[in-house]
Amino acid sequence: MPSAQTAGDALTGRRDLLKLAAFLGVGLVTPVARAAMAAPEPWSPDRRALIADIAETIIPATDTGGAKAAGVPAFIEMMVADWFNPAERTHFMDGMAAFGDGARAAHGKPFAELAQAAKDDYYGKQLAAAGAAMAAPGAGVRPRTPFAVLMKRLTVYGYYTSELGASVELRLDMVPNEYRPDAPFKPGDRADSFILYSLSPFSAY
Repeated sequence: MPSAQTAGDALTGRRDLLKLAAFLGVGLVTPVARAAMAAPEPWSPDRRALIADIAETIIPATDTGGAKAAGVPAFIEMMVADWFNPAERTHFMDGMAAFGDGARAAHGKPFAELAQAAKDDYYGKQLAAAGAAMAAPGAGVRPRTPFAVLMKRLTVYGYYTSELGASVELRLDMVPNEYRPDAPFKPGDRADSFILYSLSPFSAY
């Protein structure tokens, strides 16, 4: 059993840590609080395949690797499990299920088994419908972002923060020197990624 002195030191250290976190604006999650959170539902192979195929439909392989080669599916799974709050995670998972059910209803087979042209068509229609729904005037309550839009956000964010997206698809320049409006650009040159400056904070709402 720890001594009173040891317990007192631990309590003081914890208080100091909380004061520092408050000063820095950092939220802390204690082990007890984390244990009380609902554990994310494990992803099945079918779910992983669906997410991978949607991501690859959004950013396909061309002369550089696409979303799958960049590790975007694993990034999305990590974000949903570790970054989304429980309500956001449930909304995403429900949207994923509805997306998969819709593809099967429209084409008679799972999204992963569709020809690429059919995948492009189905996802494009889902994205267009989601955009229209978000643009429609609401009744004062902000609706959650539809699944198709969340997938696009996650895929683009994951791809362009990956090594492949930031330094192969684009040219990585972590510390740009100066603004040059007349910088030479030849056909085949890669645009600079500027990932530290150009990506807006990701929103799961």
